[in-house]
Amino acid sequence: MRKILLSMVLLGVLSAASAFAFDPAELNRITFVNTTGAQIQTIFLSPGDSMYWGPDIIGADFVLKDGGSIGYYVHYPQSSFDFDVLATDDQGREFVMRGLKMVDGKEQTITLTRKGLDTAATEFTLATVEVENDTGAEIQYLFISPADSDAWGADLLDEENTLADGDSHAIVIPVGKEKAPYNLFAEDGDGKSYFFNVTIDPSKGKEFAVSIEKGDMQAPGGE
Repeated sequence: MRKILLSMVLLGVLSAASAFAFDPAELNRITFVNTTGAQIQTIFLSPGDSMYWGPDIIGADFVLKDGGSIGYYVHYPQSSFDFDVLATDDQGREFVMRGLKMVDGKEQTITLTRKGLDTAATEFTLATVEVENDTGAEIQYLFISPADSDAWGADLLDEENTLADGDSHAIVIPVGKEKAPYNLFAEDGDGKSYFFNVTIDPSKGKEFAVSIEKGDMQAPGGE
């Protein structure tokens, strides 16, 4: 696989990805439909310009049942952007799509089919990151993206959910033997943005916890 399969150390240096003003109007929608006959346990929607797989967008505590669908909003810098898709079911099979082009103003629908499942699935280890909201406000949007990408990718709260103050959301990220840098970005209901860098380090284990706090607030315009 082209993507490197990657644990958790917070870094104090902000990356270039933080220097932007988030505009929800720039989000584009993608819907996944499951017709595989099995439960889809993970869907990785990864920026095509990254060497790493991004986080599972379904979340550690959820699955996509057969016949079900789920929609997400996606953020990327240009008018179009390529993504790679990797989905896995409860039987260990996977669905892979390379070079999925997202285009502004055009909704994408990806149908996961039984025919598209590969029984020779790639083996990798999954780390779980528990993200707690400690901002005092409700989080409307939550992104975790590989630091080598120009795109934020999918909002991990999907199109219907938010993260209340004091609540947490468990996110699954593929890990390998090496450390891999990620960026976390969130925006609350008042339009305040929060940002910090994270390194996923497999030598630290498979379960991690981070908190989004008021001190992570980003100045207007990303400055």
